[in-house]
Amino acid sequence: MFYFSEENSKVNRGETLTYKVLFLGFSAGEAKMIIDSDFYPITNSITYKVDVYGKSVGIFDLFTTVRDNWGVYLDTASLKPIKFYQYLLEGNYKKNEILNFTDNSDSIEIIRLDKVSKLPIESYNLHFEDDIKKIIRSYFMNYWISSVIYLRSLDYSEVSSNSKISIPYFENNEKFDYKMKFLRREMIKTDIGEINALVFAPKIPENKLFKGDEAVKFWLSDDINTVPLKLSAKMNFGTFEIEISDYSNIN
Repeated sequence: MFYFSEENSKVNRGETLTYKVLFLGFSAGEAKMIIDSDFYPITNSITYKVDVYGKSVGIFDLFTTVRDNWGVYLDTASLKPIKFYQYLLEGNYKKNEILNFTDNSDSIEIIRLDKVSKLPIESYNLHFEDDIKKIIRSYFMNYWISSVIYLRSLDYSEVSSNSKISIPYFENNEKFDYKMKFLRREMIKTDIGEINALVFAPKIPENKLFKGDEAVKFWLSDDINTVPLKLSAKMNFGTFEIEISDYSNIN
């Protein structure tokens, strides 16, 4: 059973988490998750702003330069997303977009931005029921960031193995039922020490990218901060991992 407690639902504003990105055991990149210190009013909501920055390093940077920024604005009460944005630079590929959610609407607004100036150049709407797979595919990282913040807000003191957590963003959409399974508790070694952790596996639809059941696993620290420690994804072309290497401004 999960409890949404007032104490544990507090987001650590000003928090910065730093990660190393590994592919096949080799250093491939660096990432940061930053929770802004300020609140942001958007439409009728007061929101948290969370950014994730990712970049390639070493030999991987020579072949494909990656400088990505994904961001979310989350309602401070419900932790549901109000706005997404992504500024992507991956080799010769550039993409700058904003996604706006609208209350009581069955569609979302997409605003395309100029690849250089980042000024709006086009806007259009996507319908949840018809375009759900396209929305998730295009904004997977943004939904993942939102999911991580939501998972961190829960109380796991009485959780049992194989419990299912429903991520609330699409609870009324039959085409997309997003659940996370709690697997177990275990201690893991990280660059910041040995830490007791909670281990999860997201429910992933059948696809050709990931290899085997529970191909993706996710670790949170088993304490009041529930810090994201690690993500491991077994794919058909190799194993991809993200592991924490540093942090600041954690309560």
